Amino acid sequence: MFTFDLEPMLEYKRRHKQLVKEASEYRLVKDSQKADQAKVGGTAKILASIGKELVNLGTHLEERYGPQPEAGIPLNRQSHPDGC
Repeated sequence: MFTFDLEPMLEYKRRHKQLVKEASEYRLVKDSQKADQAKVGGTAKILASIGKELVNLGTHLEERYGPQPEAGIPLNRQSHPDGC
């Protein structure tokens, strides 16, 4: 007499469902990372463009009015030699 065991089929379906879920989560993470990279890339391009325009403006102003003496405390120097 032939007996049919459903256990292997149920195990197969459970494993398949688990693999589909893992693949879906993986795609979701990858899509999210791509979106984040696109945002950062777009922001970086905008900031780079603004920076270039500021450099061009500064160059134009120096050509027109000449270099100006520094006023106030320079930002790239520390007040005290020991750093405090």
